[in-house]
Amino acid sequence: MHGGVAAGRARGLRWSQVRAAYGRTCLVLLGLGVTAPLFLTPGQLSGPRLGDLALSAALPMAVIEFRRMTPPLRAIGWIAAFVLTVTLLVQQSAVGARFDAGDAAFWFRWIASSLVAPPVAGMLVRDAACRRLFFGAVLAGAAVHVATSGLSLLVGREALQAVGLASPRAMVTTVAAQVRITTLAEHPNAAMAMIGLAVPAGIALARGRWTRGVATWVGVCLALLGFVGALSRAGLAAAGVAWLARIAVGRRWRERFNVLGAVLALCVVAAGVLTLQGGADLDDMRFAERFDRAALADNLAGRVETWRRTLGQVADRPWGAGWTTAQDMGSDRALSVSHNGYLFMARTVGAGAAVVLLVLHLVSAARMDAFTPLAAYLIVAMFAEDLTQGAGFVFLCCLVAALAWRRATPP
Repeated sequence: MHGGVAAGRARGLRWSQVRAAYGRTCLVLLGLGVTAPLFLTPGQLSGPRLGDLALSAALPMAVIEFRRMTPPLRAIGWIAAFVLTVTLLVQQSAVGARFDAGDAAFWFRWIASSLVAPPVAGMLVRDAACRRLFFGAVLAGAAVHVATSGLSLLVGREALQAVGLASPRAMVTTVAAQVRITTLAEHPNAAMAMIGLAVPAGIALARGRWTRGVATWVGVCLALLGFVGALSRAGLAAAGVAWLARIAVGRRWRERFNVLGAVLALCVVAAGVLTLQGGADLDDMRFAERFDRAALADNLAGRVETWRRTLGQVADRPWGAGWTTAQDMGSDRALSVSHNGYLFMARTVGAGAAVVLLVLHLVSAARMDAFTPLAAYLIVAMFAEDLTQGAGFVFLCCLVAALAWRRATPP
């Protein structure tokens, strides 16, 4: 009998080790997939990416980690997956609806993310080592993303496309002396949204004296490099909000805050921007034009008009219109742009789901703990760009929503 018990314990130990190794592997893949959406099929215009592979590999976690999750986390994933599946069926039952590969990939990302996010959230809250692993992978992915932008200028986009480090839609655009570089994300605003995640990730890794942490400044440097290439104001603003959110979290946990250090940090950032701009062989007006008042006013007016148009589309189809491929959109492709991740979700997935997601993101940010900078960053980035379509950000949206049910986690 004693031998049987010992053998059972040995088997249990082996299973726990396998489960831990599997979980950590998924965390790394998911973290990398958020910021470095590498192509698994080089050269294909809309091929699967690292984020899709990560979601596929992590799906069993919904069952494997079920017993270890808190009751709210056990429920929300399966409820969300059920609601999304019903929404999908309602949309496809509409007259003339056609389900294609684009629809399949879009809905897979949402349904899989709703199942994977709760167990991942539980692991991040329970285990500081898992938290460091995930945020370390996000930071590493941001570094890879920045590297692809630099390599595109050195070796050319064709060489990167051959190994999955760039899309056929990757571009180096020059409009009004504004050179904007993108490879993996295919659009400079989306690229900066991914690279800018290096700031909340670096802050999370630095933990205690975060303003003096190496990880913090690695994240800041990556964000600055990303901005130099992408010139996306929203991503830079989201990184700044994440920084301010961390200051607010520190006050909530009564951390000692060094005002002089914060001022010096801002000076270092400003000096870094000027140094990078001076060292780049680009037009001197490149940054100035991105912050010109008239240009900002025109940009805001255009976005407000886009939001109004999207709200009209949502009013016509409150259950959502599903995913529409570029081929189907044709000359009307511009009508699918929302410049707001929540509105894009309302137009495609449904207004109810978008409202629930926004509320959960706000609740998650209001927890004022270790995950608040990430939630604050995501909210700002979502209000500026259509991010709820790629696998990485769809998963991140579901993860921050699942973290709304977390217990307070010290920074």
